[in-house]
Amino acid sequence: MGIKVSDIRFQHNNRKSDFDWVSILLILVAIGIIVGTILFIFYFRASELEETLETEVTVSWVFVENNGEKTEAVLLYFYNPKTNKLASLVMPPRTRLKVEYEDKPAYDILGNVYFKGGPAIVKKTVEKLTGNVFDFYLAYDLSDVEKLVDLLEGVEIYNQNSLILLDSENKTFIQVPKGNLVLDGAKAREFLLYKQGDSGMKIMVENHRVFLESLLERTSDIELLLDNSRVFKILTREVVTNMGRRDLKVLASEMGNVSASKIQFYRMLGKNTMIKEELYITPIENGSWLKSRIENLKKFINDEGPAPMGDEIYIEILNGSTNPGQAQNLRNYFVEYGFNIVHYGNAPRSDYAKTLVIDRIGRPALAKRIADIINCQEVHTKTDNTLMVDVTIIIGNDFEGRYVR
Repeated sequence: MGIKVSDIRFQHNNRKSDFDWVSILLILVAIGIIVGTILFIFYFRASELEETLETEVTVSWVFVENNGEKTEAVLLYFYNPKTNKLASLVMPPRTRLKVEYEDKPAYDILGNVYFKGGPAIVKKTVEKLTGNVFDFYLAYDLSDVEKLVDLLEGVEIYNQNSLILLDSENKTFIQVPKGNLVLDGAKAREFLLYKQGDSGMKIMVENHRVFLESLLERTSDIELLLDNSRVFKILTREVVTNMGRRDLKVLASEMGNVSASKIQFYRMLGKNTMIKEELYITPIENGSWLKSRIENLKKFINDEGPAPMGDEIYIEILNGSTNPGQAQNLRNYFVEYGFNIVHYGNAPRSDYAKTLVIDRIGRPALAKRIADIINCQEVHTKTDNTLMVDVTIIIGNDFEGRYVR
């Protein structure tokens, strides 16, 4: 029996249809595997940061803080998970150094490196200058900070300086009053942006420390925000980092272990240098000062003691317990770490059950920072300018050695 031409064409079309259907299925399966792998890596892979923290070695980051298309600062962070102490070194954007761009090396300011070469080049440049290898990098915009603060419904801070800057040329308008404030996102952005005049960089560094302290009080709220996938995407849309989602959540959780008394901020010092009528900052002795400062930072975070607060903080220590010598012992401990104790002795009575830390100048955040050092939860404000002190500590019977039990 012969075979008709129409039969051959029919069979040929059937094979083509089968082949196309199988191909489509294979493509869909391949896409599913790829997407599944990406999701698994992003959501379920072990956190590199968590593994690093478990080794109890110092972890380091390079943070790039941008404002639109301008880098405002580069912040180097060092954290010791064993002592839960955190130190930061802030580098000005006008710092001039040699940058190993991919096309060719060139002298440039630090504020240009991120937008010309990306965060990895910033990290590489800082590593070469400081002689330190950093574990992670993270670049963010102040608009991301603004979103975070608004989602937290504001953050509480104490602003030591009245901040006013009206710069129409650069479209920068800052007006943040002095005192205890609740900042919304826009005001938080202004608070972090301010660095005007000779003391501007110093104020900017202090403002970043104060702002970080307020965020440390809200770590549980931040963790809840990061748990929400939609909110997480909003907060991290513009963030560029080599940390995964789980790393960021681990970071937020770990920061819950850091109190205000365990953080310290420093600014990079450098020489003002005029080149072609442009003012730059050049690292002292090609970075040797930076290397020395970083070694001191590491010593600080390895030490179990509190962070120094400067000579401008005046503390009074009174023993209100039945245990003699407690005020002197605590005074000696504080003096060892650079605190200024103007008076110590016995309280009017010796039946205090709980240790108290009293804010005398209307700066509860400062009193809280002192209270964190001795693990005291009882912090009160009772201003009294006649005492000539900023904070009074009244030791109670719950005090043992250096800490409240």
